[in-house]
Amino acid sequence: MGAFLQHVFTRCDSNDGLRQELSSFVDQPDVITHVALVKPKSGVFIDEITSLLVICTPVTVLLIGVSTTPVPGPNNQTRKEIKLYATDMSIACDVEMSSVIGTPDGRIFMAGSQDGNLYELHYQEKEGWFGKRVQLINHSVGGVQSLLPRIGSSNADGK
Repeated sequence: MGAFLQHVFTRCDSNDGLRQELSSFVDQPDVITHVALVKPKSGVFIDEITSLLVICTPVTVLLIGVSTTPVPGPNNQTRKEIKLYATDMSIACDVEMSSVIGTPDGRIFMAGSQDGNLYELHYQEKEGWFGKRVQLINHSVGGVQSLLPRIGSSNADGK
């Protein structure tokens, strides 16, 4: 159904046919099944981070900060230098995520590929009393309803 990636990298093709690898991320042991570039929430990361790379695997969703800086290039043209930043923001998940979409204010929504549910990857600068730094919120299932499949599956195991 799709290609599975093990590495994320950016590449620039110039008019003369030469390719230059700008940046790479190879610290992901799991197969990468979906990647999206979204806008971050303001005030969560350093000012240089202008985008987030959302990397989904069958068991994890993680965020990589992305910055671009104009630098002088050949023939008096400017080009953009890309830098990747480790954010230490990741979360384990039971459902493989797909169709990642970011909003202009930095919220990140995903669809569960097995269950079709709508999830939000909620992230914040610091861990608080009532919330972790990164949380996966299922908007398709309410609080009480989220317990019902667990009760049903435990009864089926007991028979």
